[in-house]
Amino acid sequence: MSNQVGGFTGKILRVNLSDKKIGVEKLDYDMARKFSGGTGYGTKILWDELTAGVDPLSPQNKLILTAGLFTGTGCPGSDSLFTCFKSPLTNCWGEARCGGGMGVELKKAGFDTVIIEGASESPVYLWIHDGIADICPADHLWGKLVPETQDLLKSEVDSTGSRVLCIGPAGEKLVKYSNMMVENLRTLGRCGGGAVMGSKKLKGVVFRGTQKVKVTDPDALNALVREMTQLESRHPVTGLSVSEKDSQKPSFRNGTASFLPIYDELGETPTKNALSNSWGKGAEMYDTLKKHITGNEGCLDCILRCGKKAGVKEGKWQTPVGHYPEYETMVGFGHYLLNDNVEAIIHMNHLCNCYGVDTISCANALAFTMEGYEKGWVSKEDLDGIELQWGDMDAAKTLLEKIFNREGFGDILAEGVRIASAGIGGTSKEAAMHVKGLELPAHDNRSEDGGKVWVIQYGTGSRGMCHVHPHEPVIYHACYEEMPEAFKDIEDREKPYSEKDKGKIVKWSQDYGNAINSLGLCNFHSYLIPGADPVRYTKVIKAVSGWEIGFDELIEIGERISNLQRCFNVREGIRRKDDIIPKRLMQKPAFGPFSTREETEVKDYDAMLDDYYTERGWDLATGIPSAEKLKELDIEVILNH
Repeated sequence: MSNQVGGFTGKILRVNLSDKKIGVEKLDYDMARKFSGGTGYGTKILWDELTAGVDPLSPQNKLILTAGLFTGTGCPGSDSLFTCFKSPLTNCWGEARCGGGMGVELKKAGFDTVIIEGASESPVYLWIHDGIADICPADHLWGKLVPETQDLLKSEVDSTGSRVLCIGPAGEKLVKYSNMMVENLRTLGRCGGGAVMGSKKLKGVVFRGTQKVKVTDPDALNALVREMTQLESRHPVTGLSVSEKDSQKPSFRNGTASFLPIYDELGETPTKNALSNSWGKGAEMYDTLKKHITGNEGCLDCILRCGKKAGVKEGKWQTPVGHYPEYETMVGFGHYLLNDNVEAIIHMNHLCNCYGVDTISCANALAFTMEGYEKGWVSKEDLDGIELQWGDMDAAKTLLEKIFNREGFGDILAEGVRIASAGIGGTSKEAAMHVKGLELPAHDNRSEDGGKVWVIQYGTGSRGMCHVHPHEPVIYHACYEEMPEAFKDIEDREKPYSEKDKGKIVKWSQDYGNAINSLGLCNFHSYLIPGADPVRYTKVIKAVSGWEIGFDELIEIGERISNLQRCFNVREGIRRKDDIIPKRLMQKPAFGPFSTREETEVKDYDAMLDDYYTERGWDLATGIPSAEKLKELDIEVILNH
């Protein structure tokens, strides 16, 4: 394909920070047809351009910034920016996503994808604007917090409407779960992308553009956008068409933290470092949080407006108004630590955002250490005099700041709980809640909501113990009614504690998630069925690009991406032995309302994993994709077994 395809700019920006070379390359439309954009295209680039064993913090690692096929077209929920890299936290596949218009601005600046390679000797930032890119000195920005960095960069480029991606001091100090931060203290979260930027001495990237993304059939697209918007506005989670009585129910419109009360009740909130799955304080904590919410915010082309702002006006936890603690952060700095002081959670969330650190991994590091202090494998002397009792947020804040600055025991925790527990040894490994080095999110697999689909999702996710990439497995249930009949063959679909067919559900959800990520879509937005149903997305593909891609092929694109990411991990040594969740999460909760429920236990994990591998067409003994499966998906890869 030589002519430009609708939805793409057709250009890739390549920046080498070592020799300061900047070049523009043509997008490979044949590759785009197979992998689409977003994480799909990023996966293919990293597979082709990295070799096994590359140090994630070396100049040889590459950082991909990429937007999806729909991004910049006005399609609802499509303003995402994605990043792909080898993760310094897990030493395997790393990716992250953000909204807030960042992906749209990349497209408007004239590029579908940016490949950043090499490493600068001194701090720099990248200024991308209307088809041009400049590498600019950033010595004066090094060491500054995220909000100040973003303000200074906007002032420096002096371009109205510019958007900033940057790192904070934690990324500079190579904290292995530091984040890439974007506007309004949002983030490309998890896996340590901030440390990759820090290793390259890349303080930030600024986007600005005035170019428009062309589509194949504007009239058809506009009609679809109107139809989707009308349907989505009627969905209960938007809060636009519900009664006053129902307006306070959990919904994305009310922010992800609104799910805290019901998830706590259903046993989905890991508590006291996952020794339990429910604390019973979720409703009370959310009620307190609501008193601190000052407004809401949202992404471009989305009616959800799921973002909220919050602050603490006075007292010891005084905090300026900023992006409020999401559900994961509320549970992490709340339930994980047995802390019900919501003002402290707001403050800790703000600190993490300012220094540029993942709140999920941070909360895990603190909970891991609190358990260690209680059980004696971490001492007061180890912590430089800190008495780290459960729920003590003054002590937790002190240790958190040590993590940001890699001081004392914080230097150990900055490596993640897997490496920290390996260094401590003994029974500490039992308290390290991770898979492949990525720490536990706030969705407990012993719940009576999602239940055991989380078991396989956590064990097999390409970036580790992840709840949201490529998608939450519960998306299968949301899409069920809109699916073709061939995809509705799961017998125990509505039985959360059944171990049957969970591999099939997770496999479909992962493939679907990778497919819509490649289009540039937000996972939350995809719950707005029927407006955002998978079949309707295929109509948008045709209107945008002209490509005739049916439902089956859309899922096949996602499956191709899933398998190539697995190949990436296999090349890095990942095998079946690495697809294992912590023993604690396979057992009944140690306390709480679910502690007597035998059905919460995982009875036969090996059988569940076999089921998943069988659905995938992967070798049961190793978890390596079979040659037949790779050939079927047209993936030209040779793997060493």
